[in-house]
Amino acid sequence: MHVLEQYTHGKHGDPALNEDGLFVGDTYAAVVDGVTSKSTANIWHPTPGVVAHTIALQAIERADADARNATVIMRDMQQRIDSALRAQYNMLASAAQSAMSTAALTTAQSATSDQQQFDEAYFRAHPNDRLQLNAVIYSAQTHEIWLFGDCQAMVNGQAIPTLKRVDALLGELRSFAWQALELQGDDHHRDQAASDPARELILPFLRLQSNFANQRGNYGYFVFDGFTDLDYPIRTIRVSPNDDIVLASDGYPQLHPTLADSETALADLRKHDPHLVHEFKTTKGFQPNLDSFDDRTFLHLIA
Repeated sequence: MHVLEQYTHGKHGDPALNEDGLFVGDTYAAVVDGVTSKSTANIWHPTPGVVAHTIALQAIERADADARNATVIMRDMQQRIDSALRAQYNMLASAAQSAMSTAALTTAQSATSDQQQFDEAYFRAHPNDRLQLNAVIYSAQTHEIWLFGDCQAMVNGQAIPTLKRVDALLGELRSFAWQALELQGDDHHRDQAASDPARELILPFLRLQSNFANQRGNYGYFVFDGFTDLDYPIRTIRVSPNDDIVLASDGYPQLHPTLADSETALADLRKHDPHLVHEFKTTKGFQPNLDSFDDRTFLHLIA
């Protein structure tokens, strides 16, 4: 593969808080997107998305090394990433036991007095507190793109849509809430420096969304969280030698074949629909103190 462009940028401007990431190796190229936390527990630091995407990139890097000696198919990659997340839950439980025996608290556990809860059983029962991420991976070995969740891909200028039905629903709901507040004369929503009252109104539904993770049905969706189903349908795109490929996170709601055009589209969207309630309805809008509404990553290569 030949990389033409690669770029990742966190909305906070601090690389340590960027929940997106990318990897380019001998066999794999990938974009990963840690899911923004909606948890009320203070378990993962600096954020669950940062921890999740770091673990995923490490798993992909190990798979890239192993691919020199054996073929790593899509389900192998799924299992590797998911197992790495579950291992993190078990490591947290082990650290809690050690902390209890030594009366020392780890950073990740210092915010609660009930450290022994955080084991695999806890995370199985509390989907909202799990590490979660999406990924799109190109395999030069199998000539495929694997769409794990709602990261994006484009092949020869043709975008592959990945918007989840539940995201469309909640984006529409936030747009409804925003416009309803506007009609009742609530000026708070006009202040871009203020918090997003429409998002706050839909936050209970955003938390409920985690119950549909890796479930089948109308609102079900795939997300890496340590408990994925190895039979879950994963969209796979066949590619040919010399195909032009773009892999990106959903921080680019209007994906184009080049980074410059994708950045221009993002800037235009911020200008014309800064709250993301009209042209592109989503669950959060642009904020003036942040670089964008979400972290973003763009990887452009030739197969």
